[in-house]
Amino acid sequence: MLLPIRLLKGSWPRPLERWFSRFVWSDPLVILRDDVSEEDFRAAMSAIHVGDTIKITGRDRHPVADDLLIENVELSGATIVDIGASDGSTSVDLIRKLDDFARYIMADLFFEIDVVEVGRHSVFFDNDGNWILTVGHRILAWPADSALVRLVFGRSERRARRPGMPQKRALLLGPAARELMRRDQRINYRVHDIFTPWDGPAPTVVKVANLLRRLYFSDEVIVSALQTLLGSLTEGAYLLIVDNSRIPGMGPRAGLYQRDDGKFTMIAETPDRPEIADLVGRAQLTVFPLDEPQP
Repeated sequence: MLLPIRLLKGSWPRPLERWFSRFVWSDPLVILRDDVSEEDFRAAMSAIHVGDTIKITGRDRHPVADDLLIENVELSGATIVDIGASDGSTSVDLIRKLDDFARYIMADLFFEIDVVEVGRHSVFFDNDGNWILTVGHRILAWPADSALVRLVFGRSERRARRPGMPQKRALLLGPAARELMRRDQRINYRVHDIFTPWDGPAPTVVKVANLLRRLYFSDEVIVSALQTLLGSLTEGAYLLIVDNSRIPGMGPRAGLYQRDDGKFTMIAETPDRPEIADLVGRAQLTVFPLDEPQP
């Protein structure tokens, strides 16, 4: 972010907000409301920066990848683990296309944040206790990007950390995903780091969308994650890689791979291969894990 301070929408004169619309952002505090709309929740999520990622998402982003999976894998009775699910928007899209699955688990490293109100400021912390955002009466500010922000709002941050300060826990799953979980016990969410072995129910399919990117990680780190995924799958289980390319004119890219004899075998790919398709082929287990994930 080039400018770590933004104007808070609805707090400034309308002509000013129109003139500087690029720098006017929605109030992220709406994610604390039970009655927040899907549209307002999604707009607010763009202000949530956790780890090295920004919670930018949206519906209908993976139709090509979802169709690739449905056309090539029998999903009746399947356990699907969706890693990097963000606010669950794309998980909802896929779930609504399925019928007789056994489980759908939305997984992400960051699903919850804490918000502490200090005077007219609201201070946001991630689940590791890192200060990620301050929302004031008229502005938003991101401390990770600016020493000036840390200096100006540091007092509020220190007060927010005092013992006994009341915290509000915000779940970073959108209204549609929450409603599906309320209505269907097969659907749940789980905090998970893609670089650690999966120890939940044995997946039939692991979906990884826009997470293992060369934009974020080196090839060596990506291969390490792929090998961890390989070890978390039983023989015959599948990995679906989704890649929404930023290359002009290039559509969504996806690849479906199956664990076969301790390595990944390609089952189907889009005409434009996923960015890390070559790295998927490098992942290989020299020794099969002794303990497979338990159902």
